[in-house]
Amino acid sequence: MPPSRKRKFEMVLPRVEALRALAELTAKAGEGSLVIGEETVALEDFTSLKIGIKHLGASCLLKVSLKYPALGVAALPSPASMDAEEAAPREQAVDSAPEPMDEGGKPRYKSLKKRMKHFFKAIVTSLRAGLPPDADILAAFVADSRLMTSYPGKGDDFYPAYDAEVDRLEAAAAGGDLDAMTASVAALGRMKKECHSRHA
Repeated sequence: MPPSRKRKFEMVLPRVEALRALAELTAKAGEGSLVIGEETVALEDFTSLKIGIKHLGASCLLKVSLKYPALGVAALPSPASMDAEEAAPREQAVDSAPEPMDEGGKPRYKSLKKRMKHFFKAIVTSLRAGLPPDADILAAFVADSRLMTSYPGKGDDFYPAYDAEVDRLEAAAAGGDLDAMTASVAALGRMKKECHSRHA
């Protein structure tokens, strides 16, 4: 799992002020920020937010913990995590065999996902090495991604955000922007993990 960036804040307050401080802390949350003491903290891209109050007799400890996604190459899935996924039981592929199709004439979903996993790993490996992914592999991954989001019941609630990120990846690749490609691939990796946790 890629490392995340973290921020932590702690305040010790008289117990009678703790709930008022909590209300003040979250008063601007609807506008996208927390006010912690004298500091305003943006909530733009956090992945986790925890606020807790611990009673310490006449005082309270108010704790705020935020996690943000890692940046750059550190945000990409690790080779170990991708290898672990590939080590899971799977069907043996025969290169010379025709691709299995479903009743609608599309590739079987399981075959499509297996191919996408192979392309995604190649893209991540290139980006980790500081190189642009192979154009044909990237194009195949983009095409398969668009096909994948046409299968109903496989994570439909994730499809709009996934499609938008694939568009960003394709635009970044067209512009030769390695940083933007890396950010998009990292975002796609996070979406994949979240979608699989709910729909696998």
